[in-house]
Amino acid sequence: MTIRAEPFTPFPIEKFSTLVDTLVAHDPWYDDVINTPELRRQAVIAYLADGYNNGKLWECWRDDDLIGILLLNELVPFRDGRCHFVFTDSHLADKYQLCLNLMRYSFEQVPVEVLRAEIPTYARALLKFARKLGFRYEAEHRAFSWPSNAQPLDADVAKLGSRKHRATLYKGEWHDVMMLSITREEFFALEHHGRPESIPLTQQHDGAPAVAHRP
Repeated sequence: MTIRAEPFTPFPIEKFSTLVDTLVAHDPWYDDVINTPELRRQAVIAYLADGYNNGKLWECWRDDDLIGILLLNELVPFRDGRCHFVFTDSHLADKYQLCLNLMRYSFEQVPVEVLRAEIPTYARALLKFARKLGFRYEAEHRAFSWPSNAQPLDADVAKLGSRKHRATLYKGEWHDVMMLSITREEFFALEHHGRPESIPLTQQHDGAPAVAHRP
């Protein structure tokens, strides 16, 4: 079995339509305000178009099955970008290497200094997965630029404030959205101190990565 990421393209149109239909059906992605299939479809197409035109967007495949997208938007080259990924199955463990490789690609090739992620508090498995990738709560174990004499916070304290309050309405309840990030320095320090190093990227014809092999 091979899991890979390829640069997103809207063609052939049948593939694009299948991807849109799949994402429309992915309930955890939507605030309650986006509450009809037509609104969801408009939101998905707008989101894909923005990522395609203004950021970096990859399709995620398992062999011949399209199983999700990975996106880097709100992109400021040499500064930062916001990560977002949607997988259509419930298995995150086999996407670990895929995400690491694309994070490495973003730091080395885009390039950016910081990758950011925003995860609603109801998406506990996704939050746990992001933490495994190395994402920290914004104030977690980091020196402050102001006040400079403040002590860095541990994870349990940092996560209490590293959030947007009442940021999304999901299934009738308000939820906060957690704010996390990882710097270039933190990413490569994790690899240096024992995290399995990313598999070297296999290059597509246009130089973008195809990414991770699994037995």
